[in-house]
Amino acid sequence: MSRRVAIVFDREFGDRLGELAMRMPVWIVESNTNRSAVADAWNRASEWPHISVTVFRPPGDLRLLLTQIGQPQRVDVIGMRLKEEVREILTAAGFATIVETSDGFRAK
Repeated sequence: MSRRVAIVFDREFGDRLGELAMRMPVWIVESNTNRSAVADAWNRASEWPHISVTVFRPPGDLRLLLTQIGQPQRVDVIGMRLKEEVREILTAAGFATIVETSDGFRAK
């Protein structure tokens, strides 16, 4: 289980997946745009076995995703705004530090 995971809710993330998947495991929302990028990442995983990409179906319940992922020390969430309800979910999951980023938020 990785200590750092990205969860991507952006249905138009597409080509940016390759670079992100080289750095950490990624859970990404299923969409037409993301589908081909996921296939490319899975193909690259034959040469780069550390690449791990999991697809989830929209709308993607953050609480359920965190349960399925396990207990990472850090989660980088892309394509979701940090609302009070989301902050409560993260706090309940044990994350003490939650900061907004330009494309979502990070919790540790």
